[in-house]
Amino acid sequence: MLKIVCKGLLVCAIAVLTSNMVSQNISEEFKTKFTAHQLEKSPVKLIPYPQSVIWGKQYEVIHNLWFADYDKVSKIIKDELYQICTQVGIELNNKSFWKIEFIKDSKLKKEEYHMEVIAKKISIRASSDNGFFYALKTLRQLIEVKGEICSIQHCSIQDQPAFSVRGYMIDVGRNFQSIKAIKKHLDIMADYKLNTFHWHLTDRPAWRVESKIYPQLNDPTYHRSTRDPGFYYTFDEVRELIRYANKRMINVIPELDMPGHSEYFQRTFGFKMESERGMLVLEALLNEFFNEIPIEMAPLIHLGSDEVHVHNPKEFVDKMVNHVEANGRRAIIWHPGLQADKSVIRQVWGGKDPIEENGYDVIDSDKSYINNVEPMTNIPSLFFKPIGKETRNNTIGGIICLWPDVNIKRENDIITQNPLYPSLITYAWTTWTADVISAPENYQLRVPAGNTNAYRYFKAYESFLMNHKQKYFKNEPFQYFSQTDKYWKIIGPFSNNDGDDILKDKSRKSYRYNGQTLKWQQAIGTSIMLNHEYKKGGHVEKMDNGNVYYALAFINSDQDREVPVWIGFDCPARNSRNYVGVANDGEFDMGGGTVWVNDEKVEGPNWQNKRISRFDEEWKTLNNHEIPWRAEELFYTRKPTIIRLRKGQNKIFIKVPKSKFNPYWMFTFTLLDETGLTYIK
Repeated sequence: MLKIVCKGLLVCAIAVLTSNMVSQNISEEFKTKFTAHQLEKSPVKLIPYPQSVIWGKQYEVIHNLWFADYDKVSKIIKDELYQICTQVGIELNNKSFWKIEFIKDSKLKKEEYHMEVIAKKISIRASSDNGFFYALKTLRQLIEVKGEICSIQHCSIQDQPAFSVRGYMIDVGRNFQSIKAIKKHLDIMADYKLNTFHWHLTDRPAWRVESKIYPQLNDPTYHRSTRDPGFYYTFDEVRELIRYANKRMINVIPELDMPGHSEYFQRTFGFKMESERGMLVLEALLNEFFNEIPIEMAPLIHLGSDEVHVHNPKEFVDKMVNHVEANGRRAIIWHPGLQADKSVIRQVWGGKDPIEENGYDVIDSDKSYINNVEPMTNIPSLFFKPIGKETRNNTIGGIICLWPDVNIKRENDIITQNPLYPSLITYAWTTWTADVISAPENYQLRVPAGNTNAYRYFKAYESFLMNHKQKYFKNEPFQYFSQTDKYWKIIGPFSNNDGDDILKDKSRKSYRYNGQTLKWQQAIGTSIMLNHEYKKGGHVEKMDNGNVYYALAFINSDQDREVPVWIGFDCPARNSRNYVGVANDGEFDMGGGTVWVNDEKVEGPNWQNKRISRFDEEWKTLNNHEIPWRAEELFYTRKPTIIRLRKGQNKIFIKVPKSKFNPYWMFTFTLLDETGLTYIK
């Protein structure tokens, strides 16, 4: 049976990245559980990848299945198996030669499962419904459907998650999301074995939970008028969603943020949360929530408590935490934030203020905000950051967060404006498989250099991600395209427009400029981050205003064709409107970013909205957070640019100035249809 063995044994791959673009060379170990070769040879692109898998030699056709242990498994497991069979077209009947059996094994951990697929038999071992459920989610990916033919890959899998908390958070306090919309997110989480839904229920605009004792909290009069006033969840809806999540092995963590982010509270009551009267109201609200939502539905309660300065921090936090713990539940707060006892779980969101003491349980959410990222570079950012790397405490897992701070026009905009699905899938891999043990931090802002083991490893993972995009997300916003086969050369720094003339002869390997020798250096990807103002990294060490870099690529086309492309020189974080702004008509970039295809300048959009910069005086007078993002403002939501490529080799030349306008010094050139096109290495 043995074909490829991947047993999760520690395999070290050492990646050394050197570049003249950075004054000091990066030389750090890149260590992984598996090898790139093991991932490359996997006949099925399982996400997340199992801790141990032995691949068999063949696929086997399967059209029907005998459910041998029907009376021995729970309704949840029955329903999941029925759903899988319905999706792929397998009939369940007791006359089938194929058999599936469920074996209870108390020696296995709660979320662990062992599964074997051999000739005419699928065998699953687990100690709980959680393990059986996750085995079935793996089984669904093992089944290949081509036309009316179903086949399944022979294998033997022993699998369990690296972390007990594998989560996703959404902020509905600022922008309400319907129960229907959230259920769709939960379904995708369950498909990829994420098991924690962090429900940020309150924020500045509104309290989104029903209150019978203080119904004025649900009165739209006291909500921000631009943020879904009057929209909230009844207790029946809260219970319904938790039951829905639990059936998918997902725990729900409700967050009632206090004492910060609570303008609605003062508007409603006339006093603040941290006041004596405010704390009495909060205790009553917690009691009401606990009475309506039993402890088995929400054993963990998040109290927020970040980004606020109050006169009585210890008194406030102690009182609220004690109230939660007296009800038999455990409290979580953000860190950095107000201080609390070690019994409280810390959810770390900022690396600037690490927890220096030991003995804390920690949830890692650092550098894991989907709304702050450029879609393409976010995937290596998540992939190459080991969960809990920056803490000396007990990391119990990680939660990826989506904060749609700026007002949204339509409910679905949080998905079109943020790379939710590719990020969720990658985070599921990171928190379950946890195969990257250590990696140079700079990999979080760039695809590793092509001569490194890290590049080969990421390329293998990328093939998994693109496989799932094609199979399961064809009709969904999925803002990621293959990057590891996109080759660029970059050079700089030049001042102003000097490079325009110096680089007319692009065939030279080096150029003398201002007493320096500048050479072309390799870069890989559809989006190239030269440097990032906040994360401090990328292809270039310094972000000096006025510096200009250039990028060069060659694309081979099998015929003359027109191709839709995303072109951009900025990616605004969706948590604020503090960004470059709209350029002049016919330009892509206010700072002068330009693209030439075969020496012809590519014309930028005719913008629908007025050119405005965050540095203009008028900008300061606008209530920016209440203006929803317009499609044209994000390169991946605006209408693509159409470029003309000729048969044979085509030259793409891009000028990337650094001005005061762009906190992300970057460019993107993303082909949306790669048919017949190949980057020349």
